[in-house]
Amino acid sequence: MNFISTNYQRTATINYSILGKFKPANIYRFFCLSLCRDEWYYVRVTLDDIKKLTGDKSLSKFNNDFKEYLDIKPYYIECGFIYKSKRNIYHIPAMEEKCITISNKFLQYELNTTVKGFFIQLMLLSQFSSMVLNKQNVIRTLHLDKKTCDKYLIDLQISGLVTNGNILKLHTDSILLNNDFSMQKRQSTYRLLKDEQLKVDMKSIIS
Repeated sequence: MNFISTNYQRTATINYSILGKFKPANIYRFFCLSLCRDEWYYVRVTLDDIKKLTGDKSLSKFNNDFKEYLDIKPYYIECGFIYKSKRNIYHIPAMEEKCITISNKFLQYELNTTVKGFFIQLMLLSQFSSMVLNKQNVIRTLHLDKKTCDKYLIDLQISGLVTNGNILKLHTDSILLNNDFSMQKRQSTYRLLKDEQLKVDMKSIIS
């Protein structure tokens, strides 16, 4: 794995609410992006940088997939040419009450993005779902077919992350860490106003 030259965070948080929003691969890509956030939860690295973390050959659909979730905004930088270079700034959502904190050591496992995202899904379910964590329940909850689920679990077993029995046992030592909400900075006034406006709009729709 070729890590990007810029400093990335020791941990990243994943909200439980992400579970039904994205496919496994995108959940892992979000984790990698979040590792590159600053203290205000903004990310200014390029997608080429993120590819070095995820191992993807292409992230051409990334901005479209995440445009609402990450509140992506363009900005321009001087590159010594006539025209400025366009970049994107990504805003990582604030930590919610139901979230997990994952160490950057998770990057070291040689698994593809989909399997890693699937493992994040399993960690979220193990922490916040009331269901028994067995294969049948996972297949139903994550809308997987049995063959696909078996393939993911075999890869995770080989890497030592899962023991596949009647109940799935996750081995998360040094990967799953305690949440620390004190590390999160206040959101910008713009973001807070936008979120408040969204709540007002939703109330008007419901009423």
